[in-house]
Amino acid sequence: MRPVSLRMKGFTAFRDEQAIDFDGLDLFAIVGPTGSGKSSVLDAITYALFGVVDRVDKKSVRQMVSQGQPRMAVTLEFEVGEARYRVTRSMPSGGGGSKVQVELREDGDWRQAGEGSDRVKDADAMLRGLVGLDFEAFTRSVLLPQGKFAEFMTGDAAERRDILTELLDLGYFERMARHARALARDDYARAGAKQELIGTQYLGVTPEALEDARRRAAAAVERERGLAAAEDAVRKVHDRWERSAAEVDAIRSCAADVRDGAGRARGAAVTLADVAAGMAEASSRLEAGRADVQAAVEEHELAAKSRAEAEAAWGGAADLAALRVRAEGLAAAERSLEEVRAELERTEAARPGLEAVGEAARSGVARAEEAMAEAEEAVEAAERAREEVLHADRVAAVVAGLSVGDPCPVCGEPLREVPAGPAAARLKAAERELAVARTGRERAGRGLEEAREATRKAESALAEDDRERDRLNRGAREADTSLAALRKELTAALGGPARGARRAALPDDPVAEVVRREEALGGLVDAERASEPRLRQAEERLRAAEGSRESLLAGAATERARLETLGAEALAGRAAAAAGPGLPVPEVAGELPPADDPKALLEAAGALADALEGLAVALSSAADARAAAEGELLEEAAGLVDGLVDASAAGSLAELLQAVAAEAKVAVEARVQVEQETEHLERDLGRLGEIQAELRALRARVEVYQALGRELQADRLISFLQGEALRLLAVAGSARLSELSGGRYELVYREDRFEVVDRWNGDEARSVRTLSGGETFLASLALALALAEQVRTLAVTDRASLDSLFLDEGFGALDPEALEVVVEALEQLGGDGRMVGVITHVRELADRMPVRIEVQKSPRGSRLLRVG
Repeated sequence: MRPVSLRMKGFTAFRDEQAIDFDGLDLFAIVGPTGSGKSSVLDAITYALFGVVDRVDKKSVRQMVSQGQPRMAVTLEFEVGEARYRVTRSMPSGGGGSKVQVELREDGDWRQAGEGSDRVKDADAMLRGLVGLDFEAFTRSVLLPQGKFAEFMTGDAAERRDILTELLDLGYFERMARHARALARDDYARAGAKQELIGTQYLGVTPEALEDARRRAAAAVERERGLAAAEDAVRKVHDRWERSAAEVDAIRSCAADVRDGAGRARGAAVTLADVAAGMAEASSRLEAGRADVQAAVEEHELAAKSRAEAEAAWGGAADLAALRVRAEGLAAAERSLEEVRAELERTEAARPGLEAVGEAARSGVARAEEAMAEAEEAVEAAERAREEVLHADRVAAVVAGLSVGDPCPVCGEPLREVPAGPAAARLKAAERELAVARTGRERAGRGLEEAREATRKAESALAEDDRERDRLNRGAREADTSLAALRKELTAALGGPARGARRAALPDDPVAEVVRREEALGGLVDAERASEPRLRQAEERLRAAEGSRESLLAGAATERARLETLGAEALAGRAAAAAGPGLPVPEVAGELPPADDPKALLEAAGALADALEGLAVALSSAADARAAAEGELLEEAAGLVDGLVDASAAGSLAELLQAVAAEAKVAVEARVQVEQETEHLERDLGRLGEIQAELRALRARVEVYQALGRELQADRLISFLQGEALRLLAVAGSARLSELSGGRYELVYREDRFEVVDRWNGDEARSVRTLSGGETFLASLALALALAEQVRTLAVTDRASLDSLFLDEGFGALDPEALEVVVEALEQLGGDGRMVGVITHVRELADRMPVRIEVQKSPRGSRLLRVG
């Protein structure tokens, strides 16, 4: 796994979004002051990949959200081999769980990396598979945080072996062992299935069984041939009988048709008897119905004539209703005219008062204008008096201190006299006089405005009175005109010549006259309507009588047509042809009576039924006589099948033929079955040999897979490879440590732990736990560098590859010489195509790196800056 870029927001010290572009970096340093967030860069990587941060437990990861921020989010883009992935993981500061999304870049676009890549549990498993390490192995081999730098060297031996198994993919052998054991189980199950197959499906498959099947097949062929010959002979006898039986069937069919015709003729006779009985009653009802209709028509015509004459004189009901509305409006129009005239009289009476008010208002305006003029003159006089006092005061102020003969300050001429200034009391008096005058002018102005407003109101009232008088006069004229027209209209509609008068006169109560006419017309309309139901009822009774008679005649016609469709003459001809010349055939030809003579038609139907019934009896007797010949043919056929089938159980030639054919079919099926049984036995014997050979091969494979599974167990091969890998790492790390320590220390691996050999102290071997802090760092760094270099060589698959290495702090404990050696080792490691990043606050180390990522600390949050 090799990082390509990292983006963080709301993550520890990085409140605002910050990004690091790792693309093209081989060796770099992340530097910054204490607390700036250098280690948080590594925390962001582990959070993105595993959802875990080394310095807090998994349940407390939410504490990494920047203070006051709503959530934290980290996006890491990384490469695994040729593929590029991007993981984004976020978590809110409050409630709610973590969210994750894993994407794969294909054809320049980011796509979901697979099913479950947006679900935390599935995404974590996917990322662990891509990285090839779990969190514990990752933070002890790829990303070495503060406090965990030496754990691989000094930690628990079992954990060290587990990490080495992850790094070198030694679990490959355990997977091989599981696979071998699974293959052994599968083959063992398949062998058991084949053994069970031999004991069940192939039970009884022997050469002796095959020989017996062949003998039974030969016997079945012989019986099949005998039955085929017997079936052919019986079929020929049966064909002779079928020809005779066809004649019998024809006679019996004809007898059935004749019997059916006789029944239909008898049914027609019964129906015609009912028709003849109903015709007399139908004729009586028809005559009575015609008389009722004539009387109802005359009554209805008289009522319609009376109603039409009334409508011609008065108009229809709608006309009378409209006339009643007009008549009712006459009184309202008269009242409206009286009301308008009364209102006009009241308006005329109030006119003089309005004119007097207007004249008084105009006089008030004249008086107010005179008062205003006097007030204006008083103000002007008071202003002149005050100005004179003010002028005198100003002059006195200008010449104050001067004497007669002194030059005037204004014109330069000698003063002839020195004026004295006015007293203060005189100036206050002038001011009071002016204020009084102005107050009087304001009061006069208000009086003038009030007088003018009174005049406007009086003039407006006179104008409104003029408009109201004009409206009332127009209303009176219009009401008078409308009333005259309405009276004329009602007189024309209602007025008849008054007694003793030459001209038509309007009735005293027009509404009552209209109501009288409406009631009279309504009575005539009701009388006409009452006659209509009686007319309809009479017509319905007449139609019912006519329909009853027509129905009876239609029934007679139907039965006559039914008698004609019997084809009695044709039936007699068929009977003679089927039975031969010895059959007595009755006379059934002749013309039927017409349908309107039901009695004669009834007699003809009875005679036809009697004749057809006699013919049917004669045909049945002839058929029975010919059917007696089948017994002789049955005896002949029974002799042809003697010994092959039981002929005594057959009651007819058809049954015997069916029995022989069924037995022949059984013989064919038996022959086919025994031949198939023979073929199956031959095939199964061959397949049995193949299965037995496969069974032997499966049992041999089970033994091989079980042996392989035992050899690949974790406590054997994997344990051996772990030990060898740790010893090789100790050798490679020893060379690095000797170089870093100036030849003093070397590493050895014995009894499942690392020890240091002190060359300056008689090659004393002691536990690495006895080293000082700086020495421990050197030894751990040497082992980490050896692991990064050797992992590809030691790994058993291509999955393990430490393409990147991150080291967090520890360099401050090195002296300049050791620091120089460390830098050279890191440069060499970074030059081998790996990415090596160191987190340090040692400026000398940071300056030696070709690229620096500066972490700048500020109150708003830390920022990242790439240098180089």
